[in-house]
Amino acid sequence: MTYQTKAIANKFIDLAKEGGSPLSPMKLQKLVYFAHGWFLSLSKGQPLIDEKIEAWRYGPVVPSLYHEFKSLGSKTIRDYATDMDKDFEIVTPHLPDDESLSAFIKKIWEVYGKYDGIQLSNITHKPDTPWAKVWGENGVPKNTDIPDSDIKEYFDKIRDSQSVT
Repeated sequence: MTYQTKAIANKFIDLAKEGGSPLSPMKLQKLVYFAHGWFLSLSKGQPLIDEKIEAWRYGPVVPSLYHEFKSLGSKTIRDYATDMDKDFEIVTPHLPDDESLSAFIKKIWEVYGKYDGIQLSNITHKPDTPWAKVWGENGVPKNTDIPDSDIKEYFDKIRDSQSVT
């Protein structure tokens, strides 16, 4: 089962608020990316989010999250991501009650939440990462997806060399 990207993002926003930690749009992007990558690896290829991740200059990006929070620049996110339902009402997506999913997201927060957006971006820019593989030396055309298969393969390699769960 995949989840709404903004619901995953809102869970990270909850965790940041609970811990009194600043959460910038860049940091949120990278947390969602790492959660998606680990989920792909641990679930044998099942995507976590219902959107594709694209290769942008500063690393992996989910465009809907970018557009939701771009007006903040590098300021702290204070409000939840929202969507519009079929009746054109604004809604705040949240995850269903699922203890294992909540524990998984909390684990990603514990591991990566201590880093800021720039630090997380730097991790995604290392050689042989899915972003680096797609981005190449000269960049890529706008809206170029990072294949889930590349993301899974990368996180499988990390998983095989160390345990995060």
